[in-house]
Amino acid sequence: MGLKRATTSVAAMATAIGLLAAAPAFADCSTEVALGVNSQGKQKFLRKETSMITEAGPAKMVVEYATPDRMRQILTPLTEGKPVESVVVGDKAWTNNGEGWKVSPSHEADQLVQFMIKSIAQVYQEVGKFECTGLETIDGRELRGYRGLDEPPPSAPGQKPEEKIKNEAIRMVYLDPKTGLPARSMLGRPGHMDKPIFMEVYTYPDTIVIEPPKDVVK
Repeated sequence: MGLKRATTSVAAMATAIGLLAAAPAFADCSTEVALGVNSQGKQKFLRKETSMITEAGPAKMVVEYATPDRMRQILTPLTEGKPVESVVVGDKAWTNNGEGWKVSPSHEADQLVQFMIKSIAQVYQEVGKFECTGLETIDGRELRGYRGLDEPPPSAPGQKPEEKIKNEAIRMVYLDPKTGLPARSMLGRPGHMDKPIFMEVYTYPDTIVIEPPKDVVK
């Protein structure tokens, strides 16, 4: 799977999902969600573990950030292909597709840098609308849930509005009420949220060390 195609798919999904913050159940929580986005972007260290469906099939990705300008990304296809690891420090990037570390071409480096910037500094207006759905216990943790309220696109000719809405994917985001930080986000089909199309789990380590690779192949 090409790094450029995979990174583009991830960036598009990440923008579509959005993040969150707390509010009373079943209220308009759009402002709280936007505040949550800003709060996460201000954390010094952040780790994202993502399960997703790409153009090349299912994949898992781990991305670590040492803000403001360091990122390490490991993309692992679950069907075929080798893991691809990338490191960004400032405006420079390196990749390793199993054949050793190499300096990324300028266009790939630019793409990785932009992905890093957009992933950390989410735009307030891009978050969308959310309602609060209350507390849920997920993997043993009590989290506060939020459901996306984006307006669905117009119905196709001959399609009833309620049928189209029923087929729409659901966006869910969850906040840890103890820390006030996002814990996970999901995109899935109604009735199948146990097998989401896209899911990110967020943690905030005390430290993450990201340095340029030393064994770069020339």
